[in-house]
Amino acid sequence: MNLGVSIQYIGERMIRLVSKTRSKAGRIRNRLGSVLPILLTGLLVSFLAWGASYLFGLFRYVPAVRIRGVFSGDLFWKIAPQYVLIITTFVLGVLVGTWYFVYRPNRETVQGYWQQVPTWLQATTIGFVGASLLTLTLVVIQTYWLVSDLSVLFTLLISWPVITGIFVLRSRCIVDDDCDRSTSIRIGYLHARGLESRTMSVIVGSLFAVLGGFVTWLTSIRVADWDSVLLATSVALLLWILVTVLVYNRYDAQTSELTDLTISDINQPDNRKTWEMAIKNESNETIDLSLAKIRDTKFDLYQFGVDTDLGPGAVCTFNAPEEFRLAPTDDSWELPLGYTLKQGSDTPVILTQTGKMYALQRDGVEAVGGDIPGSTGANHSDMTDSSESNSHTGQDSGTDPSPQD
Repeated sequence: MNLGVSIQYIGERMIRLVSKTRSKAGRIRNRLGSVLPILLTGLLVSFLAWGASYLFGLFRYVPAVRIRGVFSGDLFWKIAPQYVLIITTFVLGVLVGTWYFVYRPNRETVQGYWQQVPTWLQATTIGFVGASLLTLTLVVIQTYWLVSDLSVLFTLLISWPVITGIFVLRSRCIVDDDCDRSTSIRIGYLHARGLESRTMSVIVGSLFAVLGGFVTWLTSIRVADWDSVLLATSVALLLWILVTVLVYNRYDAQTSELTDLTISDINQPDNRKTWEMAIKNESNETIDLSLAKIRDTKFDLYQFGVDTDLGPGAVCTFNAPEEFRLAPTDDSWELPLGYTLKQGSDTPVILTQTGKMYALQRDGVEAVGGDIPGSTGANHSDMTDSSESNSHTGQDSGTDPSPQD
């Protein structure tokens, strides 16, 4: 009798334990959500790699990682080959799981969201990822060939501003068969300076800070025969703040928006999804619009496509796609400490190849046959795959400009 009661008691405890375990597993699954399959993929890949290495004796091919002080050279941390293999394969498994469970089924959504992210944030992210991969590659090479820790640190610090700057510059370059590469890079720099003055200032400040810090450190160990990391760091920080502020103020002073160009007419032809905007030169000087770009009030950038010199009082026609925003936009990104970053403007802006910015005023102009593009009730989206416009003064090419931002 006692034996039966004991068995029944043990069975009830086991049932309760299984029930509690399933309940906790369900709560963990609900909290982790889509992260759980990714983590499980990483654990599975690392477990299989460790098992295969243990069975076939592959650990001798995995190097041990020794992390030393950059300036002192003392051993800071040693990671055994087994742990190096587990960490590396886990990271690779997480990347594979992220691609399979997150990116692959939501590819269009992710790409659409990425296209809506501001250029400065895209460049910063790509710069960080690129710098991390480049530094990680050097760390792996360091285990087999002689690469100094100082070179790895220098690569980490210098690669972020370089990669970020290349991305910003490349996104602003002109896509035109008639424009040579050097001219496109120069114009791309002028456009980046006008549109991304904050990002460009941080990039230039970072380059000066890294170079200034390393020069200070090398000078201190050669001249004074002492290794001053604190001095080099202080000089780098002061240089970054000083150069960033000076460059930003200089860019900001040179990129003031002019009001010499105005929108004189807006209409939408029948059976077409493009807007025709007539732009008039209200100044007494000729304005070169070749290789210019135009940014709408949503901060989306398009190739202007008007290759002409617009004389005083002259008018040219710009074919804007349906997605082109003309109405004032007050969108902004909320930042910490109560700061906001504007993601919209009151008027579209034209950027010429000389770096001048013209704010397009539209006082008294209304759309013919519909709302002004981008206004409340207008049919629009934030993405377009339209081709580049080839419209000229007084001519209608029938094609749309391509989005650049």
